[in-house]
Amino acid sequence: MTICASVKVRDGLVLATDSMSQIFAKVSATQQIGVVKTYSNATKLFQVARLPIGIMSYGIGNIGKRSVQGLLREFGPSSNTVKDVADALFTFIKSPYDAEFGADQRPALGFFVAGYSKSKPFAEEWEFLLPRDNAAKSVRAEDVFGASWRGIDLPFTRLYKGFDPRIGSKLKSAGLDDKQIKEVLQSLELPVVFDGMPVQDAIDFAVFICKTTIGTSMFEAGPPGCGGPLQVATILPDSGFEWISKPSLIVNGLR
Repeated sequence: MTICASVKVRDGLVLATDSMSQIFAKVSATQQIGVVKTYSNATKLFQVARLPIGIMSYGIGNIGKRSVQGLLREFGPSSNTVKDVADALFTFIKSPYDAEFGADQRPALGFFVAGYSKSKPFAEEWEFLLPRDNAAKSVRAEDVFGASWRGIDLPFTRLYKGFDPRIGSKLKSAGLDDKQIKEVLQSLELPVVFDGMPVQDAIDFAVFICKTTIGTSMFEAGPPGCGGPLQVATILPDSGFEWISKPSLIVNGLR
């Protein structure tokens, strides 16, 4: 399923993902869609052309015979603003997605698009999740800083928020109203200061999000939903997109 993280601070942006991919296919006579294989070395973090803009993908790793990585090789937006890139990506991906998956079998496929538009001092973040969304939407205001994590979001949400998000419905069932629940749960969030956080600390925080999620996925019951080497990049207003950790092709076992 993936874990991908974005940490936005005053002086830059950090994007990080794991490398596990789930391959979906029609696996039965009734044409059901299911996971037929997982791999641990998929690319899920991409630079858009030579722009200071990155894309992270999560959810399924393929649309029919095409991998997400293969599809994105053909993606070439005509505009260089983050919003326009996100809008173009939505149009580009939705067509093959709709053609491959019927109304009753529509697995989740999400994209997080972030980076710098020309002449803007702060990074922008846009996203969409199919089949849920009908268009790309803004993650936060341009002058607001913070962290976002997508894919397998429950493990780090529990740590950061101080509670399991599913507890809200249980508290409501126990007799608390929405206002009481909000007052109790708001006081538990981890007090992280993003406004003023240096880029190196943003890198460390993005890696922390991914490693926390991968560790939980490794040990909880069931097959892991994320894992493999981390892919990490910074996007800075002066130097653009730069890889911090980019998995390369190797022969395992050889030094």
